[in-house]
Amino acid sequence: MTNREKQRDLFIELINYQLKDFDITYDDVKENPSWYMMYKTTREKEDAFINHCISRIRQVLKLSQIAAEKEASWFILQWGLTIENTEEHNTSNQVNTKKSKF
Repeated sequence: MTNREKQRDLFIELINYQLKDFDITYDDVKENPSWYMMYKTTREKEDAFINHCISRIRQVLKLSQIAAEKEASWFILQWGLTIENTEEHNTSNQVNTKKSKF
């Protein structure tokens, strides 16, 4: 198996891992180019997912910690789920809106 094939298989595995809470898989969403915008996650779940990504990337692609972190960041940027708004985030935005009113 080529490195490109390993990477593709791993990324499908990671997409499936990310979608497991929704009871869907890559096969269910692959025809929709903006599928990742339809499903939301929390910051805590995303952080745990990133750690999982780094671990799997290191195992499968045999990359260093730093290279795996960069690869995980690219994965999140391209296919990471949308983060839910939290109460803290909404409060922060309200404060910033009030400050920038003038």
